[in-house]
Order: sequence, then structure tokens, then C-alpha cells
Amino acid sequence: MTNQIKYYAVEDLTAKLKESKSAALVDYAGLTAAQINQLRKRIVEAGGSIQVVKNTLVKRALKNNKIKLEDDLSGPTALVLGIEDAINSLKEIDKAKDEWEKPVFKLGILEGKLLSDVELSSLVKLPSREVLISKFVGGLANPLQRLVGGLKYNQTKLTLVLKAIAERG
Repeated sequence: MTNQIKYYAVEDLTAKLKESKSAALVDYAGLTAAQINQLRKRIVEAGGSIQVVKNTLVKRALKNNKIKLEDDLSGPTALVLGIEDAINSLKEIDKAKDEWEKPVFKLGILEGKLLSDVELSSLVKLPSREVLISKFVGGLANPLQRLVGGLKYNQTKLTLVLKAIAERG
């Protein structure tokens, strides 16, 4: 690559990192071409993108976005961006890891913060936002439903007692 091409590649990566909701650097070594194509299709369907990048160019793009990289990147690296949703495209990486034992997270970026591979793995294991909201609303509604059921129980019991008295006499 010539210096001018590298410059434009870094500018492109810098812009993509700035515009995306999340990003992850993954080690894709060991995947076949068919698996990579299948993974790319899944990530695009989840609202993200994936591209193979050079480690030095990613380091410069991260530096341009004021994200300090503490560890040195090595080995083959792919950049996964969450464009429409912050987590869905990263969940596809985790599903592929469960299925093929590869790719492996190197590090992630969420809201300008650097996440380790362990933090990123635990983050993608969480349920989706919609599921968490429905559990929260269900938790709020449960005591009210139990109160209403308890109040109805007394009315029903009184009605049954009055009906039994009416049938006797």
C-alpha cells in the first residue's frame, strides 16, 4: 500500500468508527472462506458490517478517535461495526464462536469506551433491550395483578357463601 492509500484507509476507518454505535476487533484465523462469507451475511442482516483490516491502520484510526489502545494488536484482524444496533452484529460473532469455535473477540468499543474481550463476551450474552424492558414492565405489573386477584378472591368467596345460603333457605 502506498502512503496515500494508507492515509485514505485510516480516514475511512476513523469515520466508520465515529459513526458506528459499537465496534469489535476479532481474530478470524481458522475460519474457511465459506464460513467467513456466511458470517458476513449474518452480520449484514443484523445491521452491521465486517471488514478485514490491517492492525497498524486500526491503531491509527483508534488514535484519531481518541481511543487509547493499551495492548498491541497482532494476528489477522477483522473489524465488526454495529451500525443500526450496538449489540446485534456482535451477537452474531458470539453465535459463530459457539458454532465454529472461531472468531474470537480481541477488544471492543462501545460509546467511546474500550472493552476487553471478557467484557465484550459478557455483554453479548445479555438479553436484548426489548426482552429486558418486557421483564422490567412485567416485574412492575406483577404486584398489581396479585393485589387485584386478592381483592377479587374475597368478592368471589362472599358471592359463593351468599349463593350457598340462598340455596339452603
